[in-house]
Amino acid sequence: MSAYMIISVTPEDEEGFAEYERRTLAVVERFGGRPVARDTASFALEGAVAPGIAVILEFPSKEHVRAFYESEEYAPLKAFRHAIARAGALVMDVA
Repeated sequence: MSAYMIISVTPEDEEGFAEYERRTLAVVERFGGRPVARDTASFALEGAVAPGIAVILEFPSKEHVRAFYESEEYAPLKAFRHAIARAGALVMDVA
């Protein structure tokens, strides 16, 4: 059963965020993940969500998502992202 990480992010440093994305993709792939979609013109139907960028990543399972997110490899990238962007993420299974 696949799991999807759905991310909304508003970069405050465009160049820094481009670097974050490049560096993060290799870590995502090491944990079995792959990008499914990326949109810079998404919109919210409800609520205060207004991402500059919306991203969907597919992983083999929720356990793979958690292993990626909590990994030593991702930790410095996560700290870098916290410094240059505002983001939120949701993880869900799809049967």
